[in-house]
Amino acid sequence: MTEHRLAGETAAKPKDERSTDGAGALLGLPLALPLVLDLDGTLIKGDLLYLSFFSILRRNPLIVASCAAWLVRGRAALKRELALRQRIDWSRIELRQDVAALAEREKAAGRRIVLATAADALLAEKLASRLPYIDQVLASDGEHNLKGANKADLLLKTFPEGFIYAGDSASDLAVWAHAAGIITVNASEAVRAAAAALGKSTLHLQGHAAVVKS
Repeated sequence: MTEHRLAGETAAKPKDERSTDGAGALLGLPLALPLVLDLDGTLIKGDLLYLSFFSILRRNPLIVASCAAWLVRGRAALKRELALRQRIDWSRIELRQDVAALAEREKAAGRRIVLATAADALLAEKLASRLPYIDQVLASDGEHNLKGANKADLLLKTFPEGFIYAGDSASDLAVWAHAAGIITVNASEAVRAAAAALGKSTLHLQGHAAVVKS
């Protein structure tokens, strides 16, 4: 396994070099492989589901009862109903600065950047519209919750030639198991150890946050 580190880790920062055979500096993998980013906790600090809920709760405390009813239909349905009613202040969303910088660098080099998230598509698309380096969004749709194995299955179908995946939590292990390269973001020691055990080229980012600028 090849392990790389950035943003304050002890190892030297990998050089941003491009080889003549089309391989990028990112984990030594070809630019033809997309960089797929998780959203909650990876590209941004926080969780859009909770941000949606609390943005509504301030105006309508009775939303709690509605959430209980919506949840009976599944987590994806709950996310969609909250997304339809949210009042999120998008100017206060905090990006993981080193993740955004990596995505911008890879986009400039010619790599496709994909946002794949369990957040509802209405919210994911709204955020992506503020980030010019995002090429494609895959997200929960009100019926299917795009998390863990569900996300892995869709990515395998969408990118059969392979992909690099950035995530932050134990639920991302199901995706990393099928990825060509692994990027962990602000992950716990346990998650990092489990990711390392998969034996793939890995990059660890600390995930420093900064407010999104329009």
